[in-house]
Amino acid sequence: MNKERYIEVLKRILNDHYNDIKKKKTGSKERQQYIDGYLIAARALDVLSYDELKEVIDETHFRVFGKTIQERQQSDVNKSFQNNHSLKVPTFIREGISLTD
Repeated sequence: MNKERYIEVLKRILNDHYNDIKKKKTGSKERQQYIDGYLIAARALDVLSYDELKEVIDETHFRVFGKTIQERQQSDVNKSFQNNHSLKVPTFIREGISLTD
């Protein structure tokens, strides 16, 4: 098995997947399953170690999103909290409308 070719294909499918997530805010379930299988095969065939796979995943993610996976997850959690929080606040409070006007 050609290790460099395996990494090249992994980077391409991860790049496509991450770009879909970036554009559509969600990724294809089928592509995620394909990636999972590809990663399992890499380990089962002893082509790449866990650390090598993690490095490729982290580098590709950073190249697409400009932040680490952990930074993006934290950002998503914060956005979700802010969005959920703002939805629970009555509109007149969020928009600064006075009740006395």
